[in-house]
Amino acid sequence: MTGPGAAGTKNNHVDGRGSHFVAANAIRNVVIKWVLHPSARWAPLLAACTGLVIAGSTWPDGPASQYALWGTLAGLSVASAAARVLHGKPQQGTAHSRHVRVVGTLSLVSVLATVGAWLAFQHVVTHGEVDVTGQVHTRGVQPLDDTGHRTLSLLLDAPALREPRNALRLTLAIDDHDPAGPTCLPDTSATVSLLTSGVAAQTRTVRPGGTVDFTLGARARSVRIDLLLHTAHGCRMDVRATGAVLHDM
Repeated sequence: MTGPGAAGTKNNHVDGRGSHFVAANAIRNVVIKWVLHPSARWAPLLAACTGLVIAGSTWPDGPASQYALWGTLAGLSVASAAARVLHGKPQQGTAHSRHVRVVGTLSLVSVLATVGAWLAFQHVVTHGEVDVTGQVHTRGVQPLDDTGHRTLSLLLDAPALREPRNALRLTLAIDDHDPAGPTCLPDTSATVSLLTSGVAAQTRTVRPGGTVDFTLGARARSVRIDLLLHTAHGCRMDVRATGAVLHDM
């Protein structure tokens, strides 16, 4: 036996479910109308191409490998948006429903890929590697030897550090001054020391062609690296930076 209270509870449940159902249908209809609207046909492609233009006009330095994710997502956004534009006009019946699903999926994929590509590009702009090899200045007399001329300084000034990064990866070439003579490379190494205000002194040992990493801190305004050559008696060596990359650790 049921009373008025039970009937009221049942009706409230049905009405509540009905309200949610009506709201979901209304949202679905709005999305479908937007997807099928002529102006929405070109919107994803326009957004994808705009992202490419902005990225191309603000392209930072660094190895191409760090743009792999951006390139994949950008390609996906353009391809799906182009497929959305080229997809045939809606028809009736089952074909119409299929058209709605296809263009809706293509639009969603393109928009999400465009947003993802933009975020990936901004991450590279903010944290990507910056090649400053050409901005490393050398102070000292070369060639270096094992007696009177053993030291050299490598400098990076403010213009090279305009992109804030907290680490420097340095690669040094140490070559025989006289390539025609006996090589001194097996007996040669160098001690390199980072001397930068606001950063604890750091010392590394590097072999010819070797790479070292230094922590710079958040806002280094200049970088000075002192080099002390260790080589065999009578050897004369030339030192130069073949790679200098700012990056975030």
